[in-house]
Amino acid sequence: MAKKANSNNLKLFNRNAFPLFTFLVLFLICIIIMGFDFRYNLSTKIKSELSLIIVPINYIINLPIEIFHNSKKSFNTVRLLTQENQILEKEIYDLSIKIQENKLLKSENTQLRKLLKIHKEFDIVGQNAEIVLPNVRNGYSILTINKGYKDSIENSSAVINNSGLVGQIINTSRNYSEIKPITSKTFAVPAVLDTGKENIILYGNGNSELEIPLFPASSFIKIGDIFITSGVDGIYPKGIKIGVVTKINPTKSPKFNYILVTPFFQPTTFSQLTVLKINKND
Repeated sequence: MAKKANSNNLKLFNRNAFPLFTFLVLFLICIIIMGFDFRYNLSTKIKSELSLIIVPINYIINLPIEIFHNSKKSFNTVRLLTQENQILEKEIYDLSIKIQENKLLKSENTQLRKLLKIHKEFDIVGQNAEIVLPNVRNGYSILTINKGYKDSIENSSAVINNSGLVGQIINTSRNYSEIKPITSKTFAVPAVLDTGKENIILYGNGNSELEIPLFPASSFIKIGDIFITSGVDGIYPKGIKIGVVTKINPTKSPKFNYILVTPFFQPTTFSQLTVLKINKND
């Protein structure tokens, strides 16, 4: 025989009459509590008191997700910064190349301006060229330029740049020519001090300098004096700078001194130069 269910255990599904009195009492209590809360801000005070407990609990509950989001942001930030750094490095590299190109163009422009000034001052006619290969052949220094006989370059032509005398053309091909620089051991040029005194011949010594083996000791000369072309040979225009006196040594003979001259032109310093046109009327 089945037991009858106890009605006290089925409160949730109780089908008895609606508990109106209980409802009205609870409703009245709610109204009274709301009134006190409105009057004295009880809920705000309660929240303020409970915040010391609730806030740490909320923080602990949300901590894992916060750590996840922060880590994700950190990884994304590192990745973005790495990409930006790579982009900036490439931009810096490109800008450094452009700066070098601008410096080169500025330097070449300055040299060409000085060459044009020399052309006007000395009434020089010539062909501008550029050194493409300074080297040594059979113990002699040779400079190769990017102009040849198709550009009207001729053997024995004098070569200058904005610093002074460079040398002389010794060989030409269609597109290139070779220059014997003034410091070559087989080079000689008539020269004079820029004061107009002491006509002399300067010789290349093969060691990037020029020399006067026997300079009269009775003639006045000092360190820093400048030699220029005298023009007496008809090859080099008069007044082109050659070099500066850097050493004066006595020789075995008391009548002479040894003079060392450092040229203004250095093949590793300036690449732009001018090959002078030979005057056929001379």
